[in-house]
Amino acid sequence: MPRVPVERAEPGAAHAESAPLSTETRGCRLVLPVLLLIAAGSACAGNDLTDRPAAASFDAPSFALYSLSRGKGVPEPARAALDQARSALEDLQVRGADITLTEERIGLEGETRLCATFADARLAAETLERIRQLVLGVDLVNLTEEPCDAGARP
Repeated sequence: MPRVPVERAEPGAAHAESAPLSTETRGCRLVLPVLLLIAAGSACAGNDLTDRPAAASFDAPSFALYSLSRGKGVPEPARAALDQARSALEDLQVRGADITLTEERIGLEGETRLCATFADARLAAETLERIRQLVLGVDLVNLTEEPCDAGARP
């Protein structure tokens, strides 16, 4: 093993490596590993946010359609999209589909939330796709997969 020359310090001067640690530095040396352990433990442990099922997997498949406004009332295209979606859902009910519809006004200018809950998950997925195509590109219409009891939240 090669030898490395060591320089002698002047008397009374201390090397940085041999200088006594301040309490602040000692505290950092203790806190950092503890924080890393806590972070690693919480990353591996179960978490309410990550343990929840995906948004589309409710007990009963459902979705909500919102018609919104920008301070001048709900525009005609948004109102028409809501009416067409409501008609499509009511037609399914008339044909015997087990669908529960709820409609509520959520704003002062006619903003509305139409929510549909399905007993059949396959029918819910097909209808959601049909309604999605119906409202595609319509301004101030929001279609979301959510439980109908989630309350009005545009």
